[in-house]
Amino acid sequence: MSTLRLLATAVVLFFAVFFGTKWVLTVRPLQLDARLPFFHAVDPDSPQTKLEQTSVSDNDPVRDRLRNNVIDYARALHDDPCNDVLRANYIKAVVAYTRAWISIVPCLGTQTCHGQDSALLDRAAQAFGTPLDLRVRDSMQQAHARAIFGTRDFPKDTVHLVATLAADGSINAVEETMDFRHVQVRMGETYSDRRQDCGH
Repeated sequence: MSTLRLLATAVVLFFAVFFGTKWVLTVRPLQLDARLPFFHAVDPDSPQTKLEQTSVSDNDPVRDRLRNNVIDYARALHDDPCNDVLRANYIKAVVAYTRAWISIVPCLGTQTCHGQDSALLDRAAQAFGTPLDLRVRDSMQQAHARAIFGTRDFPKDTVHLVATLAADGSINAVEETMDFRHVQVRMGETYSDRRQDCGH
């Protein structure tokens, strides 16, 4: 009888140890927990990832508002270059953006920058050198590729910086604009080839 009890106890202990060890060593998926970080695969070529990368800024709310205003109005003006309301809003947004540059480097507005202004120029380049600022310039260039702007469309203190950022030599000073158009004609590209003349 004691042998039978000993054998039964040994069998019960064997099964308890076997199933207990199996339960402990079984791999179970983790349960989601809001306190744990969540990782997922990111496709670097997806449109969303590219947009997020080009939307990186310095998180300055004032500069971000200026940047986004220019991007939004430039995109709208590119799609409808003869809309006078969009044109006026675009010019207002671009002037505010360029004056933010000029507030850091005043010599940009007067075209009198010298070597002693290099620290200010570096500071402005850092403040307006984010990927979102690159999108601003790209948006301006696309808008200026469709809409015709003249020298008088932008205030005198901003016109050179606008021309630089938008890569639009046609809005510089009158003499420079005439030279720009003469070069275009010599190269076989007329002023109206690229842009839509809306009677401005």
